[in-house]
Formats: sequence, C-alpha cells, structure tokens
Amino acid sequence: MKKVGIVLVSTVFLVGSVLGQKQVMSMSDVYASSTDAEVVTTYVPEGSAKKTVSYYATPRLVVTGRDIKGKDVKAGDEFEMVLHLKNESTSTKLRNISIKLSNEENQIITTSGSDSIYIDSMDKEEECDVTVKMKAREDLEQKNYTVNVEYNYEDNSKNSFEGSAAVTVPVLQEARLGISEVKLTKTELSVDGKTSLSFKLNNMGLDTLRNVTVEFSGDTIQEISYYAGTIESGASSTVDMTITPDKVGIDDIDIKVTFEDASGNESTYKDSVALVVNEAEDEVAEVEDTPAVSPAVLGGSAVAIIALIALVAGIVKKVSQKKYE
Repeated sequence: MKKVGIVLVSTVFLVGSVLGQKQVMSMSDVYASSTDAEVVTTYVPEGSAKKTVSYYATPRLVVTGRDIKGKDVKAGDEFEMVLHLKNESTSTKLRNISIKLSNEENQIITTSGSDSIYIDSMDKEEECDVTVKMKAREDLEQKNYTVNVEYNYEDNSKNSFEGSAAVTVPVLQEARLGISEVKLTKTELSVDGKTSLSFKLNNMGLDTLRNVTVEFSGDTIQEISYYAGTIESGASSTVDMTITPDKVGIDDIDIKVTFEDASGNESTYKDSVALVVNEAEDEVAEVEDTPAVSPAVLGGSAVAIIALIALVAGIVKKVSQKKYE
C-alpha cells in the first residue's frame, strides 16, 4: 500500500495469460484503517479456487444536497439553509465531525456568530441534517452564489480525514420602482379638450425591471396604456401621454405600473393625479349668447302698453258720449 497525503491507495491488476490460462482484471480501490474492512471477492486463473481479499475503504462523509426554508432568498434577508449529510461507510462510525462554511467576500454569512458546526458522531450509513442560519449581503447582484462546505472527521481509530463540497444559493434582488416629476399641462379643462401627463419611472433597486407597462384610468377619461419596456438598475424612463377626457366631473387619473423582476415575478406600483373636467366651451358660449331682456326695456314696454290702454279707453268714452247726445 502507498500513502498519498492522508489517503492510502492500493491497485491490483491481473491482465494477460499465464501458461495459456485466461485471467481477468481484479479491481482498484482506496484504503484506510483496518477498522473499516470491506470484503471483496477477487477472481484468479481458471481451475483455481476463488480467494477473498479484505479491502479497507476510506470512510466517506458527503453532502448529498441542501434545502432553503422559505420560497426565496432576497438580498439583505436572513434565511435558514439545511445541509443533508451522509456517512457512506457501511462499517465505520464517524466521530468529531467539524464543518466550516465560507464564500468569497463574505457575500453570504452565518448569523450565529460562528461559521463552524460540530457533530459528535454519525453511525455507519447514517444520514444527518444540519440547519444553519445565514444572511445574504444587501448589495448582492441577483444571481446564484456558492457556499463552500469543508469538513474534517475521524474514524474509530482516530485517523483523520477531510473533504469538501459546494452548494449554491440563489439570491434575488427586490424589484423597486418609483414615480417622480408628475406633471399635467392642464389640471382643469373642458370635456372636449386635451392635456398632457408626464412623469419619470425610476428603477430604485439593483435588479433590472422588465416588461414595464403603464395603464391610465378614471371616470372622466378614456383608458389608455403605455409600454416602457426594460429599465436598468439606477436608470429612468420618461412617460409622456395625451389625456382626452370624455365625461364632466372631478376625479383622479389612476396610474398603474406593472413590471417583472429577473425571475418573472410581477409587481405593481400605483399613483394618481387630480383632474377637473368642465362642460364643453361651445355649450357654455350658447348659454352666454342667449339675449337677455334688460329692466330698462321691460320698463319702456310697460309704459307703452299703459299708454295704449289709456288711448283706447279715451276713444271708447268719446264714442259713448256722442251716442247719448
């Protein structure tokens, strides 16, 4: 046997022909302490009896996977990660297991105050789950991050072994959008008029916003929509729309913005702006143009009517007097 670092290696090949008899290749394996014996049958030349040889396989601790409690890991949030471990040895109990977690630039750290985990022992072929509380740095870009898992352990004879694995943690950035510089060229207009509504859509997060769509609605206006597309992190997009009212009244213009993050999750942002819609100007003008009778005219007409009545009365009187003469 040959020791390489902390691993003992022994390789046996039986290839070729001896005295015209066929032979087959035996096997290659890794060995460690005699406390972890694995019995393997090796075939020898035809006509001979089978022999058995004891191989001593290295006790292996492996990380079989990981789970993250909760749906997503968002940048800046704490979360719990469950590591699934297994002692793959069929005969050796592992002892004094020490596990250390690490990653580049402390992108994801443990929140317990220590990045090491200690397990007293794991029986042969035993599986074990370890829960670790962690936190993703707030300024992380949305992508998968690697957490390195390094571990040391001993077998029954206190021989030391080590191993490593890597697990991925997908980190999401919270999509954040805001509206600023909302302007109406006219806050009050007639039902047959038009006004321009403009504002800025601001990406306030570290994630790119996709499929950004703006919808305008209200009791006094026609519903319209505007597609802004993609807005990169820290960037803005200007919206400038013509609003045409179709009903008289005092009401808010509702602004609804929908957008998606990198994972396709949809979010909504809402805002509003007040608008006053009056009667059409031509209708108001018709009412104003209707001729009105002034008091002076009314007064003059009354005098004329009284005079006419008096005149008629006088004529009737004279006719009556002549009749009786």
